[in-house]
Amino acid sequence: MSEAAPGADFESFVLETIEAFSRLARAQAGDLHSAQDAVQDVYLNMYRRWDQLIAGHGSLTSYGRIAVKRAVIDQFRRNKRMVTVPVHGLPEMESGIGIPEAAYEMIKEGIDELVSSLPERQREVITLCVLQDLSPAVVAQRLQIKEESVKRYIKAAANNLKKSINEHSEEATA
Repeated sequence: MSEAAPGADFESFVLETIEAFSRLARAQAGDLHSAQDAVQDVYLNMYRRWDQLIAGHGSLTSYGRIAVKRAVIDQFRRNKRMVTVPVHGLPEMESGIGIPEAAYEMIKEGIDELVSSLPERQREVITLCVLQDLSPAVVAQRLQIKEESVKRYIKAAANNLKKSINEHSEEATA
């Protein structure tokens, strides 16, 4: 006859009590996340002392309920000590490249507009190679074309984008 795994009885205890402990913690904490944290802390602490708790000959469920109530109170006390500082105004967000978010959005819209004016295959290749940073070999495999074709599409798209940019800049200065 083989012995049961050391944590098997603890696992069955958790499965039997998780709903009751969660309801109790939720009723006391008021929010789901704090309740889940409290229950998880209780189970962690009980698992660490499982052998001692079993040898204590007391009701493990009662012990767990009291531990959950105390864990919720401890969380409340910890959170009460935290000082919250009101934010008077949010700083202007910057994009990943270091320019203000509003300017980045305008540039991105302009780029999207330029790219959308390209022929379909050039637009696909530019999107995959430049915007998604994939290698021409990977793009060729994905689109089921030759790598040389991908490079030609990139070159043609770059030329078309240059023409579009020059046309837009001439219109802006006129």
